[in-house]
Amino acid sequence: MPAPSRTMYAILGFLSHRPMSGYDVKKAVEESVDNFWSESFGQIYPILRRLAEEGAVEKATSKGGERARHVYTITDIGRKRLRRWLGETTEPPQVRNEFLLKLFFGGQCSPDTSRRQIEDYRERLGRDLVKYRAIEERVRRDYADHPDLPYWLMTLGYGKRDRKALIAWCDEAFALLDQLPKQKRRSAPAAPRSTRSRVRGSNRSSKVGG
Repeated sequence: MPAPSRTMYAILGFLSHRPMSGYDVKKAVEESVDNFWSESFGQIYPILRRLAEEGAVEKATSKGGERARHVYTITDIGRKRLRRWLGETTEPPQVRNEFLLKLFFGGQCSPDTSRRQIEDYRERLGRDLVKYRAIEERVRRDYADHPDLPYWLMTLGYGKRDRKALIAWCDEAFALLDQLPKQKRRSAPAAPRSTRSRVRGSNRSSKVGG
């Protein structure tokens, strides 16, 4: 059985703030949660139609200019569905991190190659941190009396702490690289034949975290 669409709940969440068109929802995503949750028009419009068919939202059509504008309002059914989802246990995210994958196999190249990867990553983290601080300043100023402000600050705080911790990790990784020889290491030495079966068996249950 396929997992329920998280896009549906994201849309219901935004419609719980105010009635919106599909374009409004996409714009709200880009201006708020896009740092950790993105949606495309190709995802939003079909689900809005489905939610309308299921009675979770109501659609109103207004004519503005040459094209009709469809605005959706959340219903009691939609609010109940949103609240039920908010109370459910969250599934752990699926991780596919190319940066960590490259570091894992970093022994096959010069340490300087891994250092450049980490330097680029650290710069991006620093830019994110500056952006999050600017967003926090704007949100505190423009929405000081909004009842959802504490929740928005929670997500911003998560992003800030995450970036600070990862910047500290980058500095620790630099220290480890400084302890390595500078020459390029072409390949790891093969394990003795008598130990290969044991190594293969133990690797089945071992993972490197990230």
